Amino acid sequence: MAQPKVGAGLVAGVMAGTLLEWYDAFLFVVAATYVGAAFFPSKNPLTELANVFLTFSLGFFARPIGALLFGYIGDRHGRREAMLWTLALAGLATALIGVVPSYSMWGAAAIITVVILRLLQGLALGGEWGSAVNYLFENVNRKRLYMLFVQSGVPLGLLLAAGVMFALTAALGNAVVSAWGWRIAFLLSLIIVFIGLLFRYKFGETLEYLEARRSATSMGNPIGEVFARYWAGLLVGIFLAGAAGAVFYYGNTFLPNVAGALKLVTAAEKFSVIILFAVLDFVGIVISGFFAERFGNVVPIVAGFVLFIIAALLVDLGLSSLAGLVALAALTGIAHGIVYTPEAAYLAELFPTLARNTGVSSAYQIGNTVIASTAPYVMTVILGYGRIWAGVYLAILALIGLIGVVVYRPKR
Repeated sequence: MAQPKVGAGLVAGVMAGTLLEWYDAFLFVVAATYVGAAFFPSKNPLTELANVFLTFSLGFFARPIGALLFGYIGDRHGRREAMLWTLALAGLATALIGVVPSYSMWGAAAIITVVILRLLQGLALGGEWGSAVNYLFENVNRKRLYMLFVQSGVPLGLLLAAGVMFALTAALGNAVVSAWGWRIAFLLSLIIVFIGLLFRYKFGETLEYLEARRSATSMGNPIGEVFARYWAGLLVGIFLAGAAGAVFYYGNTFLPNVAGALKLVTAAEKFSVIILFAVLDFVGIVISGFFAERFGNVVPIVAGFVLFIIAALLVDLGLSSLAGLVALAALTGIAHGIVYTPEAAYLAELFPTLARNTGVSSAYQIGNTVIASTAPYVMTVILGYGRIWAGVYLAILALIGLIGVVVYRPKR
């Protein structure tokens, strides 16, 4: 197999896949009001929204399984093999959501089908992110800097999802998009997956992985290695990824959707706020890539987490007016970007090469499943007891993640 060369094609291939995966994941909640009306109709818009958030979080519970499955494949058979399967599976599952009949036509079968497809999306994404991080991490010398190309798939995927929904609303009108137009956005994932597979099919395996395979006297079970020998680093990684993910969904999912349900913003304004979040998230990712390369991973992670806590405690501001929502979306967007690039390199440095795919994927996906994915639902429920308590819940998650990064030092 030809050895990969670091160039535009390799970077584009990694980014194309992660872009699709995150477009798939975020589209479900960016279009939450339309998905809720189609599959979870209720007289109470907050109930519809909570059900969409709950289904969204259920999809995450397949991610740890995907992390173990594709992490194992990536550690035993190579990163490229895992990346081909994850990309194809995510694209197919997303497109099929676009053709599932509504609840009024299929009843409970519609809900069950959507949940199954969300689980398949989660399974694919569980292996995609870690495999993409490790593929690029093991191909470059400036490892912390190059993580920005993998991590930029998140805001770009979110930006694409919000941009597509904004364009559909502008072109077709909100009534048409609500009736059926939102399905077009899900079907568009087939185009992206085709492009991504064209790039990835030409990938070779990473030199670092091949050299580690050649020098290893025996191949242990990477799952056992991670959970038995590197459990402390795994735990720190779980809380780091989970807290960062919770703030991410706070800024682009919880705040704009709740504001929409409360009639504080129009559909166009809501999508515009999400686009603003994504743009500033991307800016933060690029800036922190250079900063982490120069000063290390911990400094930007700590700075971002301090901003996380501040943003969480300002929840009432974000749900009081359009101006407040815009300000808080901007703050959380830039703060998440500052954390997100060094987060990837930090996780990759916690584990050895032949257990790295499993370790990185497991830490990231368990954290995002248990902590991050449930945050919008939990915070929506807590709102009934007072907005500040929803913010306190998020601030506590951020504080735990911050303490772990500051206190823990890998011992390898």
